[in-house]
Amino acid sequence: MITLDDTITLEDMEKKRATLIVTMETKAQTVLAELGQNALKSGYWNNGIGQMGAYANEAGLRVLAGSNNAISFTRDVTHAYRIKAVDDDDSLETVEAAINTNGSANVDIFLSVDAADYDIDSSGSTVFKPSATMSQQTQNILDDMTSQNYAIGIKNAEKDANKPVIRANIDKNAFYALVERDDVRAIRPIGYVDPRTAQWPEEALEAAQEHGEAEIMITLRGGELFSPKTGYMSTAAIKAQANANQRAFDDILSRIGMSAPATESSANSEIGVLHTRLPFESLAKLYDGKDTRILSIELNKPVAWTTLTNSTVLLNMASAWNAGYRAAGQNIVILDTGIRKNHAFFTTGGISRITYEACFGTNGVSNGITYSSICPGQNSTWDSSPLGPQGFVGSGEPYSNLTVCNTLASLGTHDCGHGTHVAGIAAGRKSTSLVPSNLQGVGPDASIISVQVFSYNNTSPKAAVFASDVQKALESVLAAATLPGTTNPYIVNMSLGFTDYSNSSTCDNALPSVSNTVANLTSKGIPVVAATGNNSNKNGISWPACISQAIKVSSVANDVNGTALAGFANIGNPASFTGPILLAPGGSSTTTVNSSDRISTTATKLLKGTSQATPHATGIYAALKAANPTGISVADATGWIVSTGSIALTYSLPSPVNTQTYRRIRLPNL
Repeated sequence: MITLDDTITLEDMEKKRATLIVTMETKAQTVLAELGQNALKSGYWNNGIGQMGAYANEAGLRVLAGSNNAISFTRDVTHAYRIKAVDDDDSLETVEAAINTNGSANVDIFLSVDAADYDIDSSGSTVFKPSATMSQQTQNILDDMTSQNYAIGIKNAEKDANKPVIRANIDKNAFYALVERDDVRAIRPIGYVDPRTAQWPEEALEAAQEHGEAEIMITLRGGELFSPKTGYMSTAAIKAQANANQRAFDDILSRIGMSAPATESSANSEIGVLHTRLPFESLAKLYDGKDTRILSIELNKPVAWTTLTNSTVLLNMASAWNAGYRAAGQNIVILDTGIRKNHAFFTTGGISRITYEACFGTNGVSNGITYSSICPGQNSTWDSSPLGPQGFVGSGEPYSNLTVCNTLASLGTHDCGHGTHVAGIAAGRKSTSLVPSNLQGVGPDASIISVQVFSYNNTSPKAAVFASDVQKALESVLAAATLPGTTNPYIVNMSLGFTDYSNSSTCDNALPSVSNTVANLTSKGIPVVAATGNNSNKNGISWPACISQAIKVSSVANDVNGTALAGFANIGNPASFTGPILLAPGGSSTTTVNSSDRISTTATKLLKGTSQATPHATGIYAALKAANPTGISVADATGWIVSTGSIALTYSLPSPVNTQTYRRIRLPNL
């Protein structure tokens, strides 16, 4: 990634965007001309707000180092957000490795066409229903590909007569161009077989045997055309994928004696996820058959807890606030313990800025502990059924049992006020005077959506978030994201943490249902921002932050400098994780962050943790999206943040991470 201009502000984006696009393109072309043959002709991007990307060789890096037009350059941490082809089955890495070794690769290019109707048979094969329209759409895409400047790198291209696939030999230039086309679903070596091992965990079967049934999530492989990135697909293509997945689910269930999903079931057929409860006998049949269409079975169990352990000054927010950039028009979605809606931080003129609320909970047993949903107005899956334009009133409030909450606090968990504290950092507003000393959140004009996802044990107090509740909460955001392109005004905050992972690849396979949903949200321009965790791990990041498409946020001290990495904060090797690991003030062993507390309508509280760092980043994304009302992709927004909207901090960490440079968020002066 190359920085062309590091002075572009939020105000410039809003008021000078058309001019900026022209100016930045001129600068980018100048840099490309300097690079000449030392950069590929494809894979180039320019976000129009000061950053560009290009594939350069070693000689090209030397050119950039001596260029007066390139302010700086670094590894492109936004690259994965730009890839539109499926990349979770290692097929792209396999193709790239073949090209690096042989100069080219023989591949099948799977296309996204409106007329592709298909089924996934019992062997997992994709059976297409050929049509003249599908064939013509495939031909049209082939014609367009061969008219591009990278066409010289596409050899022996042949259209398949029965499915939307082009078989060809491609070089590196063509490969990097094709993976970023909206109409390319996947690029795989000819005859490629998904190497991922299906997950059939014994714990699900054991739970069903012990309790008579088990609540599970089933994730499909999805067939040859499957992609979780539906933001790049047409309505017709999404419908075809959803229908194929739903028919596969229906067939899988019928084979174990269930003619239809149980009433306690819910399916997101769009990305091939079914949440259901199965009796032991049915689940045992499913395990005996090990249907090849299934990628994973996930037992619904606790997968997250809260990550407990001057800030807006460090981010230079006053400059943005004074110019009117306060995230107005954006919806910050807080997945947490709920938010006290009538707190002064969230009310203006007696009206709450919490515009929607929801609750997702679970009645279940895990490790001998019985958890119960606290959602009011529960449906068959223990969630609050949405009622009216503001959701189920009261469903997004914190747990009202103060005895349980206080006991949890004494045990070092939380006092049920975690979500209220997090929301205050992201979008709280203590007064009309927007100065940091008045305890303002980062995006004080944003609307807030409170999503309570915790379930509780009251007898021996425990609190946890179940996998299905994270999944359903994220799906509810997807359901609301109805605008085209990247204009959907949502940002998701997950100050939650669980198991640590040392890389994104392993993390993605831990809970594929959630990983696919995060990828889907990203494709629609919705950042999912998550805390790296507080286990003092310097070579690992907690789930869900470790997910490839998630924005990862770790903590620095909330002091006058904001440069010291918190001892409790998880962080990892940037090369092992997709996307950047951002830093924001979340406190340290000697510093904390002050924000709203649920105890009263005016209470505040000092807390520290990556939970507190994360909403700082969430608020920045909200302000950035608000300054770009016509839409901005997660990749382009992140590119600006890691270049202009942050400062570099270098740390010497224990082996094997060693010395690494990260970016701590700080906006430029306006």
